[in-house]
Order: sequence, then C-alpha cells, then structure tokens
Amino acid sequence: MAENERSYFDKWKGAKGLSGIPYPKLSAIILSGLGGLVTILLIAGLSLEAEFLCLIVPLGATCVLIFAAPAAPFSQPRNVVLGHLLAALVGLAFFCVLGSAFWVAALANGVAIALMVATKTVHPPAGATALIPVLTANGAWLWAFYPAALGAIICVLIGLIYNNAIKGRVYPAFWW
Repeated sequence: MAENERSYFDKWKGAKGLSGIPYPKLSAIILSGLGGLVTILLIAGLSLEAEFLCLIVPLGATCVLIFAAPAAPFSQPRNVVLGHLLAALVGLAFFCVLGSAFWVAALANGVAIALMVATKTVHPPAGATALIPVLTANGAWLWAFYPAALGAIICVLIGLIYNNAIKGRVYPAFWW
C-alpha cells in the first residue's frame, strides 16, 4: 500500500486526542427534547389554525440543532433561515427547469450545499429542503417563503424565547 493511501485510511480513525461528545446532564437532555416538541407542536398547530402549511420535515432536524446544539454555527439564525430559503429556491429552480427525477434531486442538493458554503449559510437540514420541490413535483415559488422560510423563522423565534429562558444557555451565538 502506498504511503499516501496509508495516510488516507489513517484519517478514518478520527482526530487524535478527541474522544467524542461529553455525556450531557439529564436536565439538558429533557430540555433539548422539550424544545423540539414544543416547536413542532406550535408550528403544526399554526398550520392547522391558519389552514396553510408551515411545517416541513427538515424543520425537525432544524429543531435538533437549535435545541440540542444552540451554540453550533449551523444552528444560528442566519444559517437556519437563509439555508432553508436558499435550498428551497434551488430545489424549485431545478424542478422548474429539469423536472422531477432522482438525478435532478441529487443535482439540486449538491448545488444547494455549494451555495450555502459560498454564502456562509450552511444548515444541514436545508439539504433536505432542496429535495422536496423536486421529489414532490412542486413548482410553486411561494413554497420557498412559506412553509420553508416561514417555518425556519418560527423555529428561530421559538429558539430565542426558549433557549434564553434556560439558565446557562445563550441563543443565538451570533446573528450575522
């Protein structure tokens, strides 16, 4: 095996000196889960009451970031809102130009990731947001604003209220 191949596979072992995430306190576990539960319930309730959809599946993953890792860069408001909006617009554009196919979904996902990296708005759940218009054959441009962006904004607002009410938590770590 060549030297460069050996060093490549050595990377699979992980970074030296890092042993993973420390185990959180029970209160942090419960509060994180409760934050996601409350957020999804409120968004679903708003969707039913207002009779328009505010809840999309990737928002469940957004809640994981906002409530379990509120200090993480991917959890910050800019990343959450603009990541979902950008990915939704990319997914819609690819569907409108190329139609609904798995390869179009893959292309939309890759381009959305590249654009999020280029604009410093990486939000991992938004990768799934880019897939939705392509895989559901939805070409309605307003979908990018609601439910995608509106749902993300609601998650951020609830994250602001909820996380800052918990002693020791600060959200957001930064706005821009």
